[in-house]
Amino acid sequence: MPKENLPKEDMPVTPGPVNQGPEDQGPEDQGPVDQGAVDRGAVDQGSVEGRAAKAMPGSDMPPLLLDGFLPYRTARLATALSRRLAERYEARFEISVAEWRIIIHLTQESEISIRDIYTRVDMDRARVTRAVQRLQARGLVSKLVNESDRRLIRLALTDSGRQMANEIAGIAARFEAELLAAVPATAGEALLTHFDALETALADMPDKLDANR
Repeated sequence: MPKENLPKEDMPVTPGPVNQGPEDQGPEDQGPVDQGAVDRGAVDQGSVEGRAAKAMPGSDMPPLLLDGFLPYRTARLATALSRRLAERYEARFEISVAEWRIIIHLTQESEISIRDIYTRVDMDRARVTRAVQRLQARGLVSKLVNESDRRLIRLALTDSGRQMANEIAGIAARFEAELLAAVPATAGEALLTHFDALETALADMPDKLDANR
């Protein structure tokens, strides 16, 4: 029987491109999203900046959108910043990230204990100890024993260490200036203010949180 004589329900369906209306188009077809007009309900359901997040199987909760998750983005940026800065001083001075952190922290005070170092630079004690040993072997830092308690060892930069620290500080300052050139003039100071607030909030959090909170 010719197709034109078939009843509608018997007509074969030929797959083809879907004619998308404006509501079916992606963000790139609709033009830039007005960030101030993002629907609050869409955000609550997991849709951020026009990207809808589908609920995970067996759960009503949408998956975490990493690109919009502040802790993830901050950690990723911190890693990238550390790596790019290290590229500028590692080859020239033959020091590691751990050694650079120790040297720079020793410029903040004339003497500082190893315990203070690993607390401030957020590294485990074994890594700090190895880095200090390498710096001492190169004559960049010296160890000062506390006569009243010989278990307490303080560190100080030698003349060679201070000279290197000054050169490294110049490299770090130029690196920071290059980064800040990409953002508004007041952004750097504002970021530091926000960092202070976030660090305070973290310090005020209980050590263990209810996983369901």
